[in-house]
Order: sequence, then C-alpha cells, then structure tokens
Amino acid sequence: MSINRRDWLKTAFLGSAALTISPLEFFAKETPNFNLLKKDNETIRLCFNENPFGTSPKALEAMQKSLSLSSMYDFKFADILCEKLAEINQTKKENLLVSAGSSFLLELITKYVSINKGHFIIPDPSFTIFEPIAEFLGMSKSVIPLNEKKKIDLDKMKAAVKKDTKLIYICNPNNPTGDLLSRQEIEGFIKSIPDSIIVLVDEAYIEFTTQKSLSDLVDVYKNLIITRTFSKLYGFAGARLGYAIGNERLIAELKKLQSWSGAEISVVTMAGAIAAMEDKEFITKVLDNNQKVKDFVMSGFNKRGIKTIPSSANFVYFSLENYNGDYFKKLKDAKILGGKTYEQKGKWTRISLGTVDQMNKYFEVVL
Repeated sequence: MSINRRDWLKTAFLGSAALTISPLEFFAKETPNFNLLKKDNETIRLCFNENPFGTSPKALEAMQKSLSLSSMYDFKFADILCEKLAEINQTKKENLLVSAGSSFLLELITKYVSINKGHFIIPDPSFTIFEPIAEFLGMSKSVIPLNEKKKIDLDKMKAAVKKDTKLIYICNPNNPTGDLLSRQEIEGFIKSIPDSIIVLVDEAYIEFTTQKSLSDLVDVYKNLIITRTFSKLYGFAGARLGYAIGNERLIAELKKLQSWSGAEISVVTMAGAIAAMEDKEFITKVLDNNQKVKDFVMSGFNKRGIKTIPSSANFVYFSLENYNGDYFKKLKDAKILGGKTYEQKGKWTRISLGTVDQMNKYFEVVL
C-alpha cells in the first residue's frame, strides 16, 4: 500500500491534537500570542523528517530584514534565487522551476503528464503524494513493490511500461526506506525506456549523501526531471521552497500550467533561502550531526535486535517483527510523533532523526 501523505498528515496531526494548539484556534484569537507557535517542549516530532537543528541563523536574519518588503512584488529576489540555484546545480536558469515546496512540483508534473490521461508507475512504499491526483485525473497505475533488499525494483518498473505510460517516479534516496540508487543504476534505467516517458527523480534527501545529483543530465536526457527541496537540509519545511530541474523545453511546458510561475513563494522565504545557501557553517553542522545521530540510532537498534536497512537520509527504516509490546501506543504515551507501519509484512516503519537527546529519550521510553 503506497503512502497517501494527506491521510498520513491527518493522522499525525490528530494524534498530536492534545499537545499543540491548532492553527485555526491560534489565528482566531483577538490578540494572538506568538509564543504559542513555539514547539511544545514535551512533544518530540520524529515523523516528518524535519531538520531538528532548525533553520540557518543567517537565513532567519535575512528573513527578518525582508519583512519590510512584504507589501511589494520584489522580483530581484526571484532572479537572485534562480541564479544561485543554477550555480549550485551547475545548470542554467532556464532549466529551473521554483515553487512553494517540492510537493507542489510533483503535483504540477502529474497534471502535465495527465493532460491526455495515460499510465504511471510508482514504487511501493515511497513518497507518492501525487498518486490520488493522477488517479482523479483519469490515469491508470502500476504499483511496484520493493525488492527483497528493500530497494526500488527498476527491472520490474521497466517491465511494467505500457504503450500509454507517461510517467515513472523514483524517489532517491527513497522515502520511507532511505535506500539510495546509484547514478549509474538510474542513468542505465533512463536509457532503457522510451524517451516519451518522463522519469521524475525526487532528490529531496540527496544532500545527506555524497552522491552527485542527476541535475547535470537533464540536457542529455530530455525526459528526465528532478525535484529538490529546502525542507530538509535547510530547515524550510514551514517556509516552503522547492525547485525542479529539467531541460528548457520541459520546464517551459510546465510553466504554461501556471498563471504566474513562482508567484506563490514569499519574498521572506526567497530572502532566507538565498542566505541559507551561503551558510556553509550551518550546513556542515546539520550534516555532521545527522550522521552522528544516525550512527547512534543504528547502533541502538542493533543492540536491541531490531532489524534495519542502511539509510542515506535523515531517517531510519526498521522492522517491528521482533518487537514486544505496542510500539505505537508507547510512542503516543511518551508524546512522540513517530510514524506508522509502511509494510505489513515484517512490520516495517520509519523514525525521523532528531537530536541526540531526543533519540536518547526515544530509546528509553519506546525501545
């Protein structure tokens, strides 16, 4: 059963309803107390793969300064942002499409490929937020289970291609497993399928690896499009910023589905993102700490006889098959938001990586 993020979000927020104030309740107050927006100190969020180290101090400073520009359409930030993204990804501005989060781009690409309906292929489990939209728009689908090593099965995805296949989705590293396909594996796969089929590679977690992005291949393979996000490494999950990288023709086609491309991104978010990319100290801190916490968590699971697979992201996929007790009840009782079962066989679930202190509490009360 593939992940429906909308249902998952509802479940997670309902489970934490008693722990935090709702947005509607907050904004309904005559005089809002913005201290209420701070995280509940008793609640540990290990469910959304958020950055537990927050947002870059330099980004926050830039965002604060940019608030005075909120009354204006400030196009210079969009130009600077695209120039910076092009530089980092070694591509051209014409290869880029920015949006308020990469999830919006997954939706936009889905709408584009579904214009004449057709068929799409997705792995399971994976981050298939766009799946309900594609089905609503009349597309058929093939859902391909992971192989025995919990890897996306490219051979079976290739075998599932039909005459009317329009889209193949690959999340790399995969969410929720954290498994990483090599560039060679993906490039070999792209070469093996018709170039009329768009291959959408979601690289939301690629910064947590040492593997180079596929962004340098978008002009080589015209059917390749990549999505990236600022939500994870840069800590912009609430600020909302993502971008797609593709060949100029495909990017131009996608923009035709937007009344005003990129207009949904606030001046504040753009200013923060520009500063965040320059904050090398913060980026190094996040990556170093993520690896340190991951090593600690993997060691903790190993000591307790809990089966895991290697992770190339900021979360760990593990099996509850040998776990005694009600894991999810223990999470709830400990005020920890921590996921669901993604695969019934083996009872596989996922936990996001928090700080060392948070993961210490997690092991103390849950495992």
